[in-house]
Amino acid sequence: MAGIFGYNGKIIHIDLSRQTTRVEVPDEKDYRIYAGGGMMGTWLLLRDTEPGNDALSPENPLIFASSVIAGQEAPGLARFSVVTKSPLSGGIAETRCEGSFGRHLKGSGYDAVVMHGRSSAPVALVMEGGHVTFRDASDIWGSDTTVATDHLLDQYGADETRVAVIGPAGENLVRFASIVTDYAVQAMRMGVGAVMGSKNMKALVLKGFTLPALYDPEGVAAISKRFLEDMPKNTLAMWQKNAPGFSASADLSDSETAYIGVDNYRANLKVEGSNYTRANYLKYYRGAMDCPGCPNDCIKRIDPAGEARKASGIHQEVTGSMGPNLGNKNLEIMLESNVLCNLYGMDPVSLGFTISFAMECFESGLIGAEDANGFDIRFGAERDLLALVKDIANRKGIGDILAEGSLRASEKIGKGAERFAMQVKGIEMVSFEPRTQTNLALGYATAPIGPRYDICEHDWDFDTVTGWDHTLEYSRAIGVMERTPMQHAGKDKVRTYKALNNLWSACDALDLCIFASAPTRLLDMETISRLIQAVTGWKSSSYEFMRWGERRNHLMRIYNLREGIGKVQDTLPERFFHEPIAYGRLSGVVLGREVFQEEIDTYYGMMGWDANGVPLESTLLDHRLDWLAPLCAQLKSR
Repeated sequence: MAGIFGYNGKIIHIDLSRQTTRVEVPDEKDYRIYAGGGMMGTWLLLRDTEPGNDALSPENPLIFASSVIAGQEAPGLARFSVVTKSPLSGGIAETRCEGSFGRHLKGSGYDAVVMHGRSSAPVALVMEGGHVTFRDASDIWGSDTTVATDHLLDQYGADETRVAVIGPAGENLVRFASIVTDYAVQAMRMGVGAVMGSKNMKALVLKGFTLPALYDPEGVAAISKRFLEDMPKNTLAMWQKNAPGFSASADLSDSETAYIGVDNYRANLKVEGSNYTRANYLKYYRGAMDCPGCPNDCIKRIDPAGEARKASGIHQEVTGSMGPNLGNKNLEIMLESNVLCNLYGMDPVSLGFTISFAMECFESGLIGAEDANGFDIRFGAERDLLALVKDIANRKGIGDILAEGSLRASEKIGKGAERFAMQVKGIEMVSFEPRTQTNLALGYATAPIGPRYDICEHDWDFDTVTGWDHTLEYSRAIGVMERTPMQHAGKDKVRTYKALNNLWSACDALDLCIFASAPTRLLDMETISRLIQAVTGWKSSSYEFMRWGERRNHLMRIYNLREGIGKVQDTLPERFFHEPIAYGRLSGVVLGREVFQEEIDTYYGMMGWDANGVPLESTLLDHRLDWLAPLCAQLKSR
């Protein structure tokens, strides 16, 4: 593919069983249709795999994907995606990751690295100059992510090498295990680390990088310069850049607005007077972890130890899941649990909500003291929390049951335990309250990848009371015309959700970081289009960008439907329909089941899906997905 810019035009397939490789060269049209990230990964899974494969079997590929623009050195382009079948949901798994690894992935000479099969012994894949070496990883199997990363960087050169690695949780097939890059930047949620562990693969090592040429380097430089100059004008951008950053997300809300869940969503956090204020985080601030080409500095090192440990980088979701969600009022223990999650390679969100599930079971008598390894697992009990985290990673005692995730654990415990499992499609909830944020509620229920805090921009941002001062400036370009009370529910709010979700879905298809993009950050729709053109040379548009987002949603929906995940699973835990918000200006708010179902039905219609959520033939034709029409016809007949 001569004359292409910004990307490589090649995908490498690696057979771990046979230790062989082959290179695929897709047409430029395929890149234009599937772009990259989770969309490209889902395309490959639908094209190359049979339905019904076990997520932890050799037949399930593990895909590291860049995109046509990602990996280049410009604001928002540091991301990459990991795509596979989820061992938690049995549906599509897609997780995005920041840091420096994505630049090396793009610079590897390939736009995606697809692992097939299973190695007969622990292995690390080493890629250099487009070639793959299969390195025996027996010497680092069993080690934590910091030890393994240090060892590999010492061997291959720290300045020119980047490593993606699993820890003991991935090796032990904990169903919510993560892949860790840069010591503390996780490809988390959905259990991608368990899939890597099931392949006996300890690490992907990328030595050296050569980025594909840009079509318009001066244009990219101009966008980068303008981004940096405009940052001080954007309140939200500066909130995430200035210390302690968005790891202190609980402190974003006022004390009268229910925003963060407490005690497995039985209550909500009152920030004022808690230990989760920005001032308290600042005591442990140890600097930022940078992403190449982007000045946001989103991920900070927050470490209660006297000196910043390599594994102390913290992301936005950890505070809620491992802090208030557990009734844990101890900031230091929450931060220590984050370090453990990075060392063991374990998603702190699913971990937190699996532990809070166990706590509610314990307090309700469904788990007895004899079953709990002697641990005190009541809400607010801090003494044994870190030991329990370690036992889950090592599948020891009750940790073996909890390593299955809250849904499977509830099935093993029985006696009605499933009512305490705060999960959707087998994926644990996040800590951002859906009863007071109905766009998020709709997204948690219907998104193919389950409940994610980045399904769409939060309702809080557009609220008539709490919304940022600049919220509507970029949002009007996608049809969000007015502020709406965050708790408002109804068909009219679905149009807002659809626009916001498709926009961030497009970001995910391009591995364009949402923390740099519209609708509330600095890269507005026009600038995103200019950035795509400056990187690739394509005459792109906001229209094409939004189409990528919608197409990604269609593809992922079809994959899930193929795997038996459909309308029945598009719901939320019963708690949100029956137990109202208990305090503050939104006290008494609860999701209405009938209105919520009307929203789902309306969303299906707006997306061009039938009453069961199966994309219509006309929708498939519209998005050049008509090759999937026979599959969708079979799905309709089930």
